[in-house]
Amino acid sequence: MALNIKNEEVERLAREVSAMTGETKTEVIRQALSERHQRIATSKGERPAARLVRFLEDEL
Repeated sequence: MALNIKNEEVERLAREVSAMTGETKTEVIRQALSERHQRIATSKGERPAARLVRFLEDEL
Protein backbone atom coordinates (compact mmCIF):
# COMPACT_ATOMS: atom_id res chain seq x y z
CA MET A 1 0.00 0.00 0.00
CA ALA A 2 1.45 3.36 -1.04
CA LEU A 3 1.61 6.48 1.10
CA ASN A 4 1.87 9.87 -0.58
CA ILE A 5 3.27 12.54 1.75
CA LYS A 6 2.16 16.03 0.76
CA ASN A 7 3.55 17.92 3.76
CA GLU A 8 6.78 19.78 3.02
CA GLU A 9 7.98 19.71 6.64
CA VAL A 10 7.47 15.95 6.91
CA GLU A 11 9.33 15.44 3.63
CA ARG A 12 12.18 17.69 4.79
CA LEU A 13 12.49 15.97 8.18
CA ALA A 14 12.41 12.52 6.59
CA ARG A 15 15.09 13.56 4.09
CA GLU A 16 17.33 15.08 6.79
CA VAL A 17 17.05 12.11 9.17
CA SER A 18 17.63 9.76 6.24
CA ALA A 19 20.81 11.64 5.32
CA MET A 20 22.02 11.58 8.94
CA THR A 21 21.38 7.87 9.46
CA GLY A 22 21.87 6.38 6.01
CA GLU A 23 18.42 4.78 6.27
CA THR A 24 15.77 5.10 3.60
CA LYS A 25 13.02 7.66 4.12
CA THR A 26 10.59 4.75 4.39
CA GLU A 27 12.63 3.22 7.23
CA VAL A 28 12.95 6.59 8.98
CA ILE A 29 9.18 7.08 8.92
CA ARG A 30 8.48 3.45 9.90
CA GLN A 31 10.79 3.73 12.89
CA ALA A 32 9.31 7.06 13.99
CA LEU A 33 5.79 5.66 13.83
CA SER A 34 6.82 2.48 15.62
CA GLU A 35 8.48 4.45 18.44
CA ARG A 36 5.44 6.71 18.82
CA HIS A 37 3.10 3.72 18.78
CA GLN A 38 5.13 2.09 21.54
CA ARG A 39 5.11 5.26 23.68
CA ILE A 40 1.36 5.65 23.34
CA ALA A 41 0.64 1.97 23.98
CA THR A 42 2.83 1.78 27.08
CA SER A 43 1.57 5.04 28.57
CA LYS A 44 -2.13 4.11 28.46
CA GLY A 45 -3.36 3.56 32.00
CA GLU A 46 0.07 4.16 33.45
CA ARG A 47 0.28 6.17 36.66
CA PRO A 48 2.28 9.41 36.48
CA ALA A 49 4.96 8.10 38.87
CA ALA A 50 5.40 4.93 36.79
CA ARG A 51 5.59 7.03 33.63
CA LEU A 52 8.31 9.18 35.23
CA VAL A 53 10.32 6.12 36.27
CA ARG A 54 10.03 4.67 32.75
CA PHE A 55 11.11 8.00 31.24
CA LEU A 56 14.14 8.22 33.52
CA GLU A 57 15.13 4.64 32.75
CA ASP A 58 14.84 5.24 29.01
CA GLU A 59 16.59 8.60 28.94
CA LEU A 60 19.30 8.25 31.56
